[in-house]
Amino acid sequence: MTKGNLLRWASLVLLVPILACTVARQTPEPRPTLEQLAFDIQTATPTVGALFDAPTPTIDPNATPTSTATLTPTLTLTTTGTVTATTENSAELDEESPAVEPEAAEPVVVQEVAPTPPPEPTATVPLAPPVFGGEWDFEAGFIEWANPHADSCDGAKLAVGWNAFTTRDQFGSSCMNQNTWGGNVYSGQNSQEITFAFVGNEAGIFKAIETVPGHQYLIEVFVRREPSPAKVEVSLGVDLNGGGDWLAESMQWFPWDDETEDDWSRTEETVTATGGSMTIYIKGFHPRPEGGGALRIDNITITDLGPGGAADEG
Repeated sequence: MTKGNLLRWASLVLLVPILACTVARQTPEPRPTLEQLAFDIQTATPTVGALFDAPTPTIDPNATPTSTATLTPTLTLTTTGTVTATTENSAELDEESPAVEPEAAEPVVVQEVAPTPPPEPTATVPLAPPVFGGEWDFEAGFIEWANPHADSCDGAKLAVGWNAFTTRDQFGSSCMNQNTWGGNVYSGQNSQEITFAFVGNEAGIFKAIETVPGHQYLIEVFVRREPSPAKVEVSLGVDLNGGGDWLAESMQWFPWDDETEDDWSRTEETVTATGGSMTIYIKGFHPRPEGGGALRIDNITITDLGPGGAADEG
């Protein structure tokens, strides 16, 4: 081989590796995908870049024409990136941290309410028929009556079933009489008379009747006042305790509804019984000793209205 050929061959041998390295360095690396980038960030795997220094051809001066040049690449490692908790580390943290159990909801307690039993029916007392006539109309007869102050009352009489009272002033007290004159009788044949002539006092009659507690009673009475310069004041009295003392604290007094003189006048009052009996009073008051003033009483009626006045409402 001639010397010229040998030189060309040696140049070719040296040029091939240099071209190979140059091509390798110019060839672009493939672009990583999004999945590869996400995976690299999550796992924080250090990236390693391999940088190869361009090989420098060296020629052995002692080499023969058949010798070839030897290329020695230099490898340089560089580390970049940050380290974050990996999925495995997250799993370890989860194992170390105790799991928080959700609070159990308190059970709802449903209280059963027992049904209220209906009230037991109360026994009802039938209404008593209205009370009138007989003793209440002064038609049951009369008996002699003695004046409690020993004053002279010739022929004094009191209706059967009734009681009487009278006060006394310096001139005397009242007398009880049976009156049968037609103008002085409201109904029937008789009326009860109380005299007040020339005395200034109080006097009256009273009678008890059975009642039902809680029932209301309507009381009606008729009287006729004889004219007097000192007009007789008339009152209806009720003792719900059924007592016989017209001065008792339990007495209730109601003024007369009609102040007519010399004619029949009517009054009425409704009361509620509190016990098994009540006492009805009719009283006259002559304010001073003047002539006249006799009081005639007749036709008393008592009506049971029932509890709360049910009969009256119906």
